[in-house]
Amino acid sequence: MSQFKVTALMLTMLVAGCGGGSTATEPPATQKSALISGSVTGLSANTTLLLVNNGAETVAVKGSGGFKFTYPVASGAPYSVAKFADPNGATCIVANGSGTIAQDAVDISNVAVTCQPAAIGLLQYRVGVTVSGLAVGNTVSFSNGGSDILKASANGLAVFAVSYSPMELHGASYAVTVSANPTGQTCTLTNNTGTNNAGTGFVDLVNVTALCK
Repeated sequence: MSQFKVTALMLTMLVAGCGGGSTATEPPATQKSALISGSVTGLSANTTLLLVNNGAETVAVKGSGGFKFTYPVASGAPYSVAKFADPNGATCIVANGSGTIAQDAVDISNVAVTCQPAAIGLLQYRVGVTVSGLAVGNTVSFSNGGSDILKASANGLAVFAVSYSPMELHGASYAVTVSANPTGQTCTLTNNTGTNNAGTGFVDLVNVTALCK
């Protein structure tokens, strides 16, 4: 075999060895997510219903109409929409409220809440705090009246677990304070004190705002 042929054969083998495969790797798939939404029917215009998804995010729905949670749920993860409590003078039932987000993460929009008048209507209200500016991983604590404690670990609406009634002694008064500021931040409250008397000015959800910096 001539030297020319040997050299050509070696070059051919070298090229084949270098180009026989790619070392490039595909980037990891981006985690998909979906938003949860639905509608409420049968709720009177001045009544507020509190809904919670996965025990983490709370939305307030006033009267019949649509609602939408702002925190997305990752594909493959569960979602569970439930009522925080029945609103004043009504009983509500949640349908299509739970499931698992598909791998293609299609938004869920068929959560249906049906409300009807309750057999016994109690006049009560709840106190919530809408938090903004809270840094990721931080927690802020609030107190109402010096005894009831509420902790929030994310921005958005958080609601005290207890309800209040203007028909009870001192029940119409609320006074929310910051009992523990988040690490490295200070939270300032507005609309945090007042009186919610029975009558034309009564509201079933007192919304305090907290701005954390």
